[in-house]
Amino acid sequence: MNYIEVLAATFSTFFFGIIFSLTGKKLFYSSFAGGLGWYTHLLFFKELGYSKTASYVVSAMIIAIFSEIISRLKRTTVTTTLIPALIPLVPGGGIYYTMSFFVENRLPEAFEKGRETIFLTVALSVGIFLISTFSQILNRTIKYTRVLKKYRKFKEYKRSHKV
Repeated sequence: MNYIEVLAATFSTFFFGIIFSLTGKKLFYSSFAGGLGWYTHLLFFKELGYSKTASYVVSAMIIAIFSEIISRLKRTTVTTTLIPALIPLVPGGGIYYTMSFFVENRLPEAFEKGRETIFLTVALSVGIFLISTFSQILNRTIKYTRVLKKYRKFKEYKRSHKV
C-alpha cells in the first residue's frame, strides 16, 4: 500500500477545505475523511483486487458514513465534511483525457475513457445516495419511535387520571 498517496489525499482535502472556508475541527475531520476515502479505494482496488468502480462505491460509502457520524456528533451539516472529502476521488483526470482524446480525434480512446469516467462518477453518487437514504430512514424511524413512546405514555396517563 502506498501511504504517500493517502497522505497526499489528506493534504489535498485539507487545502481544498481551506478554499471551501472550513475552520477548526471541521477542516481536520474533512481532511481525515479524504485520506480515509483514498485509503479505502487503495485497499479495495489494489490490495483486494476489486474493480475500480466497486472500490469507488465502497470509498464513497465510507466517506458518507463518516460524514453522517461527524455531523451528528458535532451538530453540523453533512456537506461540510462530505464535499471536501470527495475531492481526491473525483475523476478529473478522466474528464481531461476524454476531452484531450476528442480534440486529437482519437474517438475510440475518448469513448472508452469517457465511459470509465461516467462509471466512476455514478459509483460515487450511488455510494453517497445509499448511505444518505439509509441515514434518513434510520433518523425518521428513531424519531417516530420516540413520538410513539410519548403518545403511549400520554394515553396511560390519561387513562389512569381519567382526564
